[in-house]
Amino acid sequence: MVNDPNQQSEMAKETFRLFEENGVNLSDERHTIHYFYDGDFEGLAAALSKLGYTVRPTANNDGVIAEAIEVTNEEWRINTLRALSELANEYGVEYDGWEAAMTKQGGK
Repeated sequence: MVNDPNQQSEMAKETFRLFEENGVNLSDERHTIHYFYDGDFEGLAAALSKLGYTVRPTANNDGVIAEAIEVTNEEWRINTLRALSELANEYGVEYDGWEAAMTKQGGK
């Protein structure tokens, strides 16, 4: 399994476009969920936890879900999605993308 960090970053542009069309301020913190399937889940989960993500198994126990409150701006799109793709590659896991709330989260 090879995850392409550039592909993840490019795909995020469409989500950002939808956010902006709906008046979302990309500098706001929001709840994000990242999906991972196949591979070394235990190692990946431990690494994601060290990065500050709340990690749990998928409903069918065939993957890992990582959640956090994050600012999903351009820097995040490039750096975080690259880092998560590379981490998934390290553990032989498919990074199946992310989703995020349109509403502002947290206190910032």
